[in-house]
Amino acid sequence: RFDRPATFTHRQLECLTWVQEGKSATDIGAILGLSPRTVEGHLAKICAAFGVRTRIQAVLKAKELGLLDARQP
Repeated sequence: RFDRPATFTHRQLECLTWVQEGKSATDIGAILGLSPRTVEGHLAKICAAFGVRTRIQAVLKAKELGLLDARQP
């Protein structure tokens, strides 16, 4: 269970913001100049910190905690 705020890097939150926009790891990597594997690693760390299984659950949790801006990336 997720009980305390986690600290995420700017890059991790950028990746999650693009997930919120429906982008794949390949798309996000191209946008941010990262490999898809690096993007997957960032997203996996966020999911682990939140104790969730999917990217969508991570986006919902981040929104709930006010970690994602309502603005476009």
